[in-house]
Amino acid sequence: MRLDFKGFELKSLDDSQGEGVFSGYASTWDKDLYDDVIVKGAFAGTLENDYGGTGAGIPIHWQHKDDKPTDIIGETLSAVEDEHGLLVTARLDLDLPEGKRAYDLLKRGLIHQMSIGYIAEETAFVQDGKSAWDGYREIRQLKLFEISLVQVAANQGAEVLEVKSGHAISASNESKLRAALDSLHEVLDGIDSADKKPDDDTDDSDPTDTSTDDSDDSKRKDQKSFDPQWAEEYKTISDFFSLEH
Repeated sequence: MRLDFKGFELKSLDDSQGEGVFSGYASTWDKDLYDDVIVKGAFAGTLENDYGGTGAGIPIHWQHKDDKPTDIIGETLSAVEDEHGLLVTARLDLDLPEGKRAYDLLKRGLIHQMSIGYIAEETAFVQDGKSAWDGYREIRQLKLFEISLVQVAANQGAEVLEVKSGHAISASNESKLRAALDSLHEVLDGIDSADKKPDDDTDDSDPTDTSTDDSDDSKRKDQKSFDPQWAEEYKTISDFFSLEH
């Protein structure tokens, strides 16, 4: 038995549904690089007959490999046809080194495409030009066996929309972090004010008068030192709250 493969692109990341979970389009209704078009409804039979109507339990493979058990790195939680294509939500098995590695690559954006392994059960040639040879294969019904994470996909329209990192923050912890962020802003404002020089650079003081030296030294000691590590931690917190979820 020979499976056909079609690939689609994963797109963006999120952190709302748990670690190891990603979602996106395993197939779209667009023409792929092989001039094939899968039409809406082509997955209806296989989702109903092979995956309980919900699309749960479709194996997730790595690069369509299927010669050993560890090539299956996860499974779908759901799969449904919509106006754009076959939208799937899947969870990778992070207990497997292969699953954890694939998840890390997804989060880093180094892998962002999917591909499906299937057998076309009902097809037709659709002519779309003057010549009898101008046209494409329309796939009207298929049997789906697996979905793979791949580096290069045949259909560039299929996208992974979200990768769940499992680091959602509770409302209580969020309020604490925001309060800490406000305090950090106040510290920075104090540092900026202390570093500003007067507009008048003329020095009318007596160069022999050292009576204010001790006072100046005391003020400098009271100022918080701008430690690079502290600044980096501030930037991390600030960047987190600037993200749009």
